[in-house]
Amino acid sequence: MSEVLNYALQEIQEGKYKIETDEENLELILHPVLLKVFKKDDKYSFVVQNIISVNTDKPRFGPLCSSNTLNSRPAKIRRTEVLKEPKIVLKMDEKIFNIIINVTNISIYPDYRDSFGSPCVMVSTVVLY
Repeated sequence: MSEVLNYALQEIQEGKYKIETDEENLELILHPVLLKVFKKDDKYSFVVQNIISVNTDKPRFGPLCSSNTLNSRPAKIRRTEVLKEPKIVLKMDEKIFNIIINVTNISIYPDYRDSFGSPCVMVSTVVLY
């Protein structure tokens, strides 16, 4: 059975990305939140929830983001620039762990918008340590 561990947060660094599509330029900020740490047989598992904030240079109104967003076609991303990688540093069992949140996919749905006029964005990540 897995054991839930206590830990001390040392640092949380948000990730920042500049994304260019055919229609607009976006700034994406990914805020990692560490929910739990498990240990089983000297192996660790980190449960991370990511909060995403998106800003656009061309805000506009549209249908609000919803689970139906997945049914629409995502925008073509021309360029993505990583300004800062998200990471979490914590101390546990007298060790320091540097947890990297690696973005594996970004999908932008320009037909759907959040309440501030930015497009809906989905980000897939993996947790590395």
